Amino acid sequence: MSSLKARLSVGLAASLVLLLGLQWWVASRAIEKLTTDQLLARLAHDAETLLAGSRFDDTGVLAIDAARIDAIYQRPFSGHYYIVITGAQREQSRSLWDEVPPIEPLAPGRSLELRLAGPQGQPLLVHVRGYQRQQHDLTIAVAEDLSALEAGLRRFQLIHGAVSAVVLAALLLVQRLIVGRGLAPIDAVRENLARLERGETARIDAAAPAEIEPMIDELNRLLASMDKRSRRSREALGNLAHALKTRLAVLNQTADAPALAAQPGLRAAIGESSEEMRRIVERELKRARLAGAAMPGQRVDLEREIEALARTLGALYRDKAARIEWEIAPGARFAGEREDFLELLGNLLDNACKWCHGRVSLTAEQADGLSLVVEDDGPGCAPDALDELTIRGFRADESKPGSGLGLAIVRDIVDSYEGSLQFAHSAALGGLRVEVRLPATGQTQFG
Repeated sequence: MSSLKARLSVGLAASLVLLLGLQWWVASRAIEKLTTDQLLARLAHDAETLLAGSRFDDTGVLAIDAARIDAIYQRPFSGHYYIVITGAQREQSRSLWDEVPPIEPLAPGRSLELRLAGPQGQPLLVHVRGYQRQQHDLTIAVAEDLSALEAGLRRFQLIHGAVSAVVLAALLLVQRLIVGRGLAPIDAVRENLARLERGETARIDAAAPAEIEPMIDELNRLLASMDKRSRRSREALGNLAHALKTRLAVLNQTADAPALAAQPGLRAAIGESSEEMRRIVERELKRARLAGAAMPGQRVDLEREIEALARTLGALYRDKAARIEWEIAPGARFAGEREDFLELLGNLLDNACKWCHGRVSLTAEQADGLSLVVEDDGPGCAPDALDELTIRGFRADESKPGSGLGLAIVRDIVDSYEGSLQFAHSAALGGLRVEVRLPATGQTQFG
């Protein structure tokens, strides 16, 4: 769908073009009608003058008093012409020379206006009227050349059209400015939404027009409601985890009771079941927490969190002097919750430190979302085992400590954010290369 600004601009521009075009046509027609009416009035006056100068003698022959005729009618092809018709007699101006226009007699009282071609092909406006004079019917036709009038009208239309085009361009520019200024509050709302997505604010605070202010209020209420619901869910999950872990601790204490010393098989079964239940509880709690990705308005400081993780893991793997190097591209950001980021990157770095000989590399870039690449200089992984790394409980080397859940948890987090997880051989360090790509927004964010 086209933008609101484009739709408004096109609609208003079409209206302006239509209105100015209509105004040009009406003005041209009005000028033409006004000048034509004035010309016809003058021709009618000349016809009355000819009528006053016309006399019939006793034999019924028409004679026109030349003294009453304007000299312009005597000059050949002057552009002013007349014809007087009575019976079989036809008198016409000298200006017509030998040209005989096709004028038919009219009954007294009738009149009409014609457009004919003149002696030299020029357009003529002709006023024809029937009269009665001394009991004789006669028809008087007076004509004038329209060439000068039409040329002047065309000049007027050209100038008027040029002025209208300039006015149209100016109005379109003003209209564009007005539309842009009118939609500026919407641009402010859009920028506020972008800030919300980047985690720079937790609500939409931009001033909006009255038409969309109710929508902004509803969005803010929805954001607040989602935040409260997320907090309540996390608190409930925390309480559930605490209660279950407490019961599991009691169960473990029961397994260690002296009364079960004589039944080592039962004690071992209770211990194994308790440990498995603990793992299941932790796994399902993590999955439930990850089910709803990020709330809008949350932001993770990558530099600070990565530095803290590197410091913690460096101390944890002090025996092998694990060194974590990282590079964060400008603009790289995680569009999600801090706990998810720490869980994701913590497991990746922990796995790399566990297998490395002493060097781990982390690269964070922003490319249609966040890209995290973790590499180590360890032994790597056989190509046929790469697809099994995220299977829950899978351990590439049983001699290494761990539960086999780390990369499976990474897979859960990546899936919850609708991202991708890839394993490969590290060409730079020789060990394992893990690449995580996450979209610009989480699944519950506005995108």
